[in-house]
Amino acid sequence: MSESDSPEVTVRGPGSEPEVTVIAGVHGDEPSGVRAIQRVLDADHEFERTVQFVYANPPALAADRRYVDVDMNRAFPGDAGSDAQEERLAADLLEIVGDTPTLSLHATHSQPEPMALVSRAYETALSTAADLPVPSVVDTKETVAGTLNQHAPVVTVEAGRQRTEDATDTATMVIETFLRIHDALAGNAATGEPTFFELEDVVEKPDDAPPAAACDELYDLRAENFELVSAGETWATIEGEDVVADEPFVPVLMSECGYQDIFGYKGGLAGESLDDAREYWGMD
Repeated sequence: MSESDSPEVTVRGPGSEPEVTVIAGVHGDEPSGVRAIQRVLDADHEFERTVQFVYANPPALAADRRYVDVDMNRAFPGDAGSDAQEERLAADLLEIVGDTPTLSLHATHSQPEPMALVSRAYETALSTAADLPVPSVVDTKETVAGTLNQHAPVVTVEAGRQRTEDATDTATMVIETFLRIHDALAGNAATGEPTFFELEDVVEKPDDAPPAAACDELYDLRAENFELVSAGETWATIEGEDVVADEPFVPVLMSECGYQDIFGYKGGLAGESLDDAREYWGMD
């Protein structure tokens, strides 16, 4: 991959106007999505709609860093005139995506199983996520500011643990399923039956935690992602001190080391099916 000041786009399919979008490399230290796109391109598929494959943050990918100036997935809608590289790239990427159905691939420290993140404001994204072979779909609401899926019809998929071959395999399968859902690739889509959640709050790390210390020496996270933590339950220890839940919550993207300043997020169950979730959210 060459370093570029704008997202790198490869178009495949019968036309010149992209109808479907697949993105990887918003974070430069998450290579599984990039590798999965390359596998799909190398597979010599015959695309039935025009698909654009986008490497979102070439400078961060070249540097093998999450970002160069600012976290790109906290920078949307971006700013074409900004001094921050990722803010300029974010503005470019939204122009590229437009209103096309879009898949954005990520990886995580928090769990090996894939999960989808959407904004329920975009009906096509919510419906697409419901058809993907992932066990969990999460509506991010306004809990995480500046994410791509809050500004376009995007399904973000965390394909698995960062820098693992399993994450690349899962990302490849998710791309091909996504393209089949949107009639860009022949064949039957391997759909799933996910459970639906919504983010409710951020779980911050202590302000006085020494930044140079290994996070797994300071923290012991006992909660499991997507498994209910009951009120009064100890869900972590911080330097040996128990952290007890004041009220029930569902951990989402929780890990000791995945983020510098936060453990992850508290969520709540929205439904065991898309119909249940739509009713819960008052969408019917």
